Amino acid sequence: MNNKIGLLILVSLTIFSCNTEIRFDSGKWKNAGGENIMLDTRLNMTNDLIESEILINKNEIEIIELLDSSTRLHGKEVENTKYFAVQEVYGWDIDPKKMTFIKIVFNDNGKSSSAELYSTK
Repeated sequence: MNNKIGLLILVSLTIFSCNTEIRFDSGKWKNAGGENIMLDTRLNMTNDLIESEILINKNEIEIIELLDSSTRLHGKEVENTKYFAVQEVYGWDIDPKKMTFIKIVFNDNGKSSSAELYSTK
């Protein structure tokens, strides 16, 4: 009986530890930037961040307070769209082989109207 309970606990812990999604935390998000951008910390928060609509109906300053500064994608900047770095994946050279961002579109009133994941390859 004790072996069955121990096995059940071990299997449960294994299953729940495989769930890599975590709730959005602004402090953890900001700490996962810079040289930590290659880790999964930000990526694991994106589902909660997007599905909970935390970023919707906010102005750019409010979003920067939550996520930190935006990034220019391909050296260009579009007036009503901002990209916030989530993760960079590198191969064998110095150029990232994949970059993931949260793409936020702002309406004419300067409020965010959509937030979605955007990746380059």
